[in-house]
Amino acid sequence: MLFLAYLIYTNPFEVLFQVGRFDLITFGLAVILNYIGLFFLAFSWYIILMILNVDISLWKSVQITFVSMFVVWILPIPSGVEIIRAFLVKRELGSDTGKIVSSVVLSKVYYFLAFGVLITFGGFMVTIVQGGSIPVNIWYVRFVVIYALLNIMLFSLIMRPKSLIKLYEKSPFWVKRNIFNKLYKSQTDLGGFQRFVNEVEKALKILSSNVKLNLVSIFFVAFHWSTGSITSYLVALSLGYDIDFWIIILIYAVVEFIQQLNIVIPSGLGIVDAGLTGALVLVGIPLNSASAISLLTRLATYWFELLLCALVSFQYGYREIIGDL
Repeated sequence: MLFLAYLIYTNPFEVLFQVGRFDLITFGLAVILNYIGLFFLAFSWYIILMILNVDISLWKSVQITFVSMFVVWILPIPSGVEIIRAFLVKRELGSDTGKIVSSVVLSKVYYFLAFGVLITFGGFMVTIVQGGSIPVNIWYVRFVVIYALLNIMLFSLIMRPKSLIKLYEKSPFWVKRNIFNKLYKSQTDLGGFQRFVNEVEKALKILSSNVKLNLVSIFFVAFHWSTGSITSYLVALSLGYDIDFWIIILIYAVVEFIQQLNIVIPSGLGIVDAGLTGALVLVGIPLNSASAISLLTRLATYWFELLLCALVSFQYGYREIIGDL
């Protein structure tokens, strides 16, 4: 309903006319790059699993990543991708829980690290190097950077064994019983949770021993994050608008921030579209053209991704997974 309201407000007939002007080759390149970024996200996590000696194939890690994204797009869950990834790897391999949890938490840390660095660098390029001004309120950009840093701090805290033990000891009984103690069903006392903490500690030592592969993992997830901005830039180019790339980085950062906060509407349909359109209007693009760029960007970064992940999910056994969850 929100998506339809957004289309009606922006005059759908005029928007569709603008959409029809796009250059097919440039748009096709945008779609391909966005798909590559999607695979790079899975590769980034696979590298972490490889460092931890988790016996999983590259294709299986791609499948699990795509399934988790598909589920979260349908049912928005905070950190849902990481939760479902961990569940599916545990179900597939029965690997130790410490390694699995460490892999998905570190993957999330790398995501927000790349997110914060790219936004900060984008702001530096626009204001310091180019001497321009940021088209959106500077506090939005600062808030996004702070949000990324807070998430890094939060997930890093989870990765500290001592913090985990303190968290367990101070948690209410029902939390211990329904969350912590389910990590090892056969051991429901602190000894069982201590085993998990020991596994996390061991996993962190293994991860810290291979700095080069960790950097490659960060690069892959950074590329995945940047593909949304690249897609939006290429889509604008296909409609004849050459927007400064670093401006696009900052605009897309705000939109991505809206998406990260969303826990109700699947993929922020309508809200994210309107947010991207509004930000493009601030850059000086006419409303109809801005809406067309937003529509095509979302076609590449949501609808086409949803289609690909849906195909993989149903081949993998989507209904069975939902039943298990």
